Amino acid sequence: MIDYITGFNLLPATGEFGYDPLPYRASRWPPSATERPFKPINTYAAPGSGRTDCSLALDALAEQVPGCTTVNLLVAWFGSSIDARVCRIYPSTIYIDGSFQRMDGPEPVEENWQVSGLTQLSRGPGGAPILIPITTVDGQAVYGGTPSDQSVVRCLRDLKARGYRVVFYPFLLMDCPGFPWRGRIGLDADGTAAAAATVARILGPAQPSQFTRHPDRLTVDYADPADDYSLRRMILHCANLCVLAGGVDLFLLGSELRGLEAIRGPGWTRAGTTGADGTVTWDYPFVDGLGQLADDVRGIFDAAGLTRDAAALRNLITYSPDWSVWMGVQHPGEAGQWPHLDQLYARDSIDLVAFDNYLPLSDWTTAGGLDAANWTAPAPDRSRWPPGPDTMNGLGLSGEPTLYSMAYLKRNIEGGEKYDWFYVDSDNLGIGLDPLGSDQQVSRPTGDRVTQTRSRYYPRQEILANKQLRWWWKNPHRAVYDDGDGRGWVPRGLVTRWVPLSKSITTVEYGFGSIDRATNQPNVFYDPKSTESFTAFWSVWDSADGATYTPRRDDTLCAMALRAVYEYWYRDGHNEVSAAGLPMLQTAFFAVWNWDARPFPTFPLRSDVWGDTLNWPAGLWVSGKGPALPPPPPDPSLVPGPYPTFPALSGLAWSVRYAPVFRTGAAAHVSGREARAARVRAPPWEIELAYDVLAAGDFAMSGLVGDFERLAGFYGQVAGRALPFHVAVPPELGAGSTLLCRFADDDLDLEQFMSLLFATQAFRLVSVRG
Repeated sequence: MIDYITGFNLLPATGEFGYDPLPYRASRWPPSATERPFKPINTYAAPGSGRTDCSLALDALAEQVPGCTTVNLLVAWFGSSIDARVCRIYPSTIYIDGSFQRMDGPEPVEENWQVSGLTQLSRGPGGAPILIPITTVDGQAVYGGTPSDQSVVRCLRDLKARGYRVVFYPFLLMDCPGFPWRGRIGLDADGTAAAAATVARILGPAQPSQFTRHPDRLTVDYADPADDYSLRRMILHCANLCVLAGGVDLFLLGSELRGLEAIRGPGWTRAGTTGADGTVTWDYPFVDGLGQLADDVRGIFDAAGLTRDAAALRNLITYSPDWSVWMGVQHPGEAGQWPHLDQLYARDSIDLVAFDNYLPLSDWTTAGGLDAANWTAPAPDRSRWPPGPDTMNGLGLSGEPTLYSMAYLKRNIEGGEKYDWFYVDSDNLGIGLDPLGSDQQVSRPTGDRVTQTRSRYYPRQEILANKQLRWWWKNPHRAVYDDGDGRGWVPRGLVTRWVPLSKSITTVEYGFGSIDRATNQPNVFYDPKSTESFTAFWSVWDSADGATYTPRRDDTLCAMALRAVYEYWYRDGHNEVSAAGLPMLQTAFFAVWNWDARPFPTFPLRSDVWGDTLNWPAGLWVSGKGPALPPPPPDPSLVPGPYPTFPALSGLAWSVRYAPVFRTGAAAHVSGREARAARVRAPPWEIELAYDVLAAGDFAMSGLVGDFERLAGFYGQVAGRALPFHVAVPPELGAGSTLLCRFADDDLDLEQFMSLLFATQAFRLVSVRG
């Protein structure tokens, strides 16, 4: 049972009837020679039972995560280009010209896939199909189709009947070369009337009056041209689906459209425009377009009797930007940051401030790095910000430095990178030889991250530090930029429309991949078909067959990070409440990425059905993985000193070999799963001593104690208690220094040890500290 997650994003966002509680089958056109005319498409897990995949996946969610109270239903349309001038936003299906049948009665019922007035049979001028086909690779579609309207409505109703708080999440997948992130949609030049016209084009002309709901068919028609493929059509269509379902608790206008948000219109200036209320706004036409969309969705809900209920958290509206720009955007050549979304956050039709939170919780190199070195150094004084360069790296933690420390992960929720300090330039080069010399294949950082050259913040620059949620919520905001007066990046001009303490903040997405060092860079994902495919900075890749590499899987760190977020905000008392009773963070809508509507283990085993199954091991899926095993227990503490010293032996032909040992602890489970963790950040040493002759003394005749007796006596003295002892090391490993060691075979009794010594003419020591 997983007890540290209260909300999930439900994937895959695609699949014509993948979310439906009713069974369906489909037939392609032209029919495949290897397929029956009709093939089940949403009952892979329990064929013939009448139970659909989504129903079984939600049953598993209720059983395995009983504390989950919120489900975000993702419904995908597609984007055709990252060039905003030509990008179209559209629904599609992999069954163009095919057929569908509903299978919930004694006889199949013919029923079309239908989205916004379109079906799989829709035609344009001249009779050509009007739908844009989904890309195929090696004969397999890279995505499923957009969920059909009736399946979405039934799924929303099912989620509410199961008692979940429901968030509707219109999602944009890019079906264009490289399969990039939706945040890449933008322009190579802005600040002109042409740029503003481009934004108007991608938003589109759709108006609320052009949509007609059909409660009998559970669909919504659109009155304008069928090929008006635009964002407004997508969002207003989805809002009407929510009305058919009886309302939702939170409706998103979309998410992470970073490139579109940053497009400036011709009226943009650094100082902005002063309004009648004395606040400043800037010319960001897409942000203003989101505000108009929020007003229109509010109007649709209100007209249907779905009025806002802030107390009960029902029928609310927001937009969720990327974590990297939720506080503001920076423009090339402008030397500053502008809080571009404040004019949206302050809008009356927006109920919450939201963002997708993939902020890092660690900066752990292959050797630990600065965080390991500053583990016990005093942490910065939280009553004074920013910390100086002499204190900003301190963590104030105890014990052995390890990435698998709950205290460390929690410390970096409001601390560490993007709170106490930042990197100016750091890209991810992907897999290659570790630049720190460990001979491992890792995801290599560049820039000042590879050298861990950290930069400090300066007073009044809180809006540049994206983890400063507490400051952001409680204070007015200004643009921060350098105007050449010698003061550098400082707040300038008037305050924005944001009113401190006026709305709660929520994170509709957060999560961590099941990969090594995932907490270093939670925002990346592994998907080989995409140009966006990366694993976290410094994460290790293991050899798969001697020639290729795969990301090293780590379910334990993922689970620990999710628990750290849960405990920090839900249990540890860090959330604030205003004098008016408004919480700083509205945790009711916190949702982890992700749970899948394709039930485990059918997904990911059915690679013949779904094209993303190979992404599951390293991905952000929680379904099928949890609860993760705890990290291996730490080594027992050393017996307090002082420690004896290994005796000097005069035997002939001694040979000594020193070698570092990279140790990994493992906690095994009966299922065969393991949780693995490096024991120490620096390797211990193994010392092998071999001999030709080990001289014995003649105590009875001369009173002399030989090497043999001296070694036997020393083993008997220390091994029974596993007592460490000092061993001198050769000058090339450190002149005049010693290692604290134990006998490698300290579980043997004296007779067994001496027998081993005779048999092998060697024995081993192991250092107890790296």
